Amino acid sequence: MTTPNFSAKLDALPATIDLFGGYDPSPLAAALVQGAQRHALAVGSGGSAIAAEYFSRCRDSLGLGPTSVQTPMQAVLEMHGLMGSDVWLFSAGGDNPDVTAAAQAALDRRCARLHLVTRNPGSAAAEIVKRSRGAVHVVPVADPKDGYLATHSLVASTTALLVASDLASRDPRGAEVLLRMLSARIASGRDTVARSEAVELLAGVRRSDTMIVAADPLLRPLSVLLDTSIWEASLSPVQTTDFRNLAHGRHAWLHHRADETFILALTGTDSRATWSVIDAVLPPSIRRLAIDHGSCGRLESALSLLDGLNVIEALGTIFGIDPGKPGIGEFGRSIYEDRSLADMAARMPSNVRHKRAAMARSDMMDTESDPLVSIGLSRLKMLSDTDIGGAVFDYDGTIVSTIGRYGPPNATIVDELVRLHRAGLAIGVATGRGGSVGEELRRLLPPDITKSILVGYYNGGRLRTADVNIKEEPAQPNPAIQEAVAWLRGRGDLFLHPEFEVRDVQITINMDALRHPYRFALDLAACPALAAGRVRVMGSGHSYDIVPAASSKLMVVEAMKATIKPGSEILCFGDSGSRTGNDHAFLAHPFGISVGDVCAAPDGCWSLFGANPTGPEALLKVLRALVPSTDGRIRLDVASLAIDSL
Repeated sequence: MTTPNFSAKLDALPATIDLFGGYDPSPLAAALVQGAQRHALAVGSGGSAIAAEYFSRCRDSLGLGPTSVQTPMQAVLEMHGLMGSDVWLFSAGGDNPDVTAAAQAALDRRCARLHLVTRNPGSAAAEIVKRSRGAVHVVPVADPKDGYLATHSLVASTTALLVASDLASRDPRGAEVLLRMLSARIASGRDTVARSEAVELLAGVRRSDTMIVAADPLLRPLSVLLDTSIWEASLSPVQTTDFRNLAHGRHAWLHHRADETFILALTGTDSRATWSVIDAVLPPSIRRLAIDHGSCGRLESALSLLDGLNVIEALGTIFGIDPGKPGIGEFGRSIYEDRSLADMAARMPSNVRHKRAAMARSDMMDTESDPLVSIGLSRLKMLSDTDIGGAVFDYDGTIVSTIGRYGPPNATIVDELVRLHRAGLAIGVATGRGGSVGEELRRLLPPDITKSILVGYYNGGRLRTADVNIKEEPAQPNPAIQEAVAWLRGRGDLFLHPEFEVRDVQITINMDALRHPYRFALDLAACPALAAGRVRVMGSGHSYDIVPAASSKLMVVEAMKATIKPGSEILCFGDSGSRTGNDHAFLAHPFGISVGDVCAAPDGCWSLFGANPTGPEALLKVLRALVPSTDGRIRLDVASLAIDSL
């Protein structure tokens, strides 16, 4: 026998299937159903990538929603948040550094829920998932060591997903029926005659051939199995594609290397006709074999993986290589055990990812060594070590949510502001709004507090304490603002609805009124008042503000400095910290904290929590962490924020 190790693995597969006689699929089925209509990200590498693809096939067949399949490195390096996505990790042993890196990255990207499918409940990845209150789905395996190609673990994961999906389908065949069919397919594949026939069918393959696995897209788990196993067992060069992608230019390879190519066509009910067209016009000299897998449903896909293992065994027999023990160089173990991806994930906690995402949007990623983690840690230490004498807050998107800006702040935020004021914290508000903010503050806060709260209305264009009703004060129109108003009224092409709010020191234009809202800052560059530097434009989550060049939310901070203890600092909170946001200058310093957008400058505006939580929810967490110290000062208890906790 030329494949003793691999053949022994396949011969023992019934023992793993037998273990499922006592397996309860209901927790896994419930987890599948709970993720309905949410995006799922399935992560796996090597043999676990096959299980991830089969998971995707199960979700698709159940109509649960879209699924993306990635390697751990993809999951670590992508920056966008995963708040609306469930992440499913697949790893036989769960201890390799790549899967632990992916688990950490999924949490730092704020996934909705984290799952791990594994045979090892005590693995490093399992511990991360458990600490995050995620779910570890343990599958029974007859051969825990499993060895090269992790055959038993693959069959166990596939079987668990099959019976769990059956239960979740609401029209189950029953686990007993499915297990019986899997056992029957294994038995038929292990028959001596069947194994000889498989070798005969593939006898035309030469080790020097490039094997093209052209497959029905619904058989992707099988095509990934063949691609992975053929490469890992060093059987031959292999390329996988679907039939129509093969038709888009890849056929040139067949023209130039007809004698060096073998096509393995994996067809199903819907793809037979497509393959037939290709098969009919291919030169007769091109060797090929077509294997059909019927409906390509969950059961057929699971059975096809068992057939695929038999194909790998047959190729090993033909080439004289044991896929279960092909032999690897010593460097291979070093490559596998390398921790660089885990180290990379550790350097990208949520706030660093948030900053990197902003840099990526501006295409300003630092090509040198990445200093962001050290910058982030330095800012946290500075915040932790500093006496806090005051805090200035943006209003819309910070004290109140952008969508809820016409309503009052949450009572818990008001209570925290009162607590902090009583504790000696000077409080200010810097807002793009006018008198409505003062009205709200006077309604919610005790009169003795409003007398001491400094408000910078119209982005700092007018400073008053909150007890003053600025609507009762006469307005003095700013000439530069009036000049900008005249220019805007002559540019009806910029607007869907040429209506905007004009105040003495500010123009506010709702994005809904603009024809091209995200191009408006560029369109406005032609305005003479802007070009001459007499006015400037800033954006928020819902509008643009045009203000005199001298107006700034920082004016509130400057005015407050005279009222606080020497040596203490003022925290600034806002949500529009991007370069064009109306909180950018206000937040782009070590004591600025964004509860929304950040800018692309490495040492500019930062958040504490990353992409989530944001707005009032994030603000409340920070307010609660501002506590009086033993010497009567106020400090930010960074440890209580649990920024690095799982």
